[in-house]
Amino acid sequence: MTNIQSWSELFDHRKQIKMRYPEIWDIPLVKKEMDRIMPHLREGIRILEMGAGDRRYEAKIKKTVPGVTYKSLDIDKKTDQDYYHIGEIEETFDLILMFEVIEHLTLGEAAEMFKKIRSLLVKGGTLLLSTPNLYHPNRYFDITHKTPFRYEDLGATMLMAGFNAIHFYRMYNDAFLRRSFRTLIGIHLHKYLEMDFARTLLAEGKRD
Repeated sequence: MTNIQSWSELFDHRKQIKMRYPEIWDIPLVKKEMDRIMPHLREGIRILEMGAGDRRYEAKIKKTVPGVTYKSLDIDKKTDQDYYHIGEIEETFDLILMFEVIEHLTLGEAAEMFKKIRSLLVKGGTLLLSTPNLYHPNRYFDITHKTPFRYEDLGATMLMAGFNAIHFYRMYNDAFLRRSFRTLIGIHLHKYLEMDFARTLLAEGKRD
């Protein structure tokens, strides 16, 4: 069962995303998550990482900008976190990170999660998340995954939850020669086969 109240609204929002990014190739490339985290960092910023695991981004962020408040959430109680359930959180944040989490939820759960995340953001705050790129031939397949999100569906679900200024990025990092070949020469074969070499999508959305 889903918590999508209007399929026509979802389809309209999907069209909005497709107007901005008609094809997967219209989405720009970045190398790593930090490429999109960095523009948001400033001293005093409050960050929540959801699905934090080993909290690997905490050290990277604090090394880059001192004076950052970093909190973490993960349902795995064998890991060291600040929170183990989103319902425990009673504070707000400027930036929320959620990497490789949304595909582990049903569509209804994802829709509700986005609404809850939006309520945890300050006005003007940003959600940055990642999910497997369905245009990659084998990136999505994982026994724990529940919902495959095409970029237009992910963007539409975020818009329905009240996010705006949705931006997407394809994440791909490789050795210089291989990256150069794929992005300059091999790209034509990838387009013909409709198979992307970028394994991951990053999505960014803001709360008004």
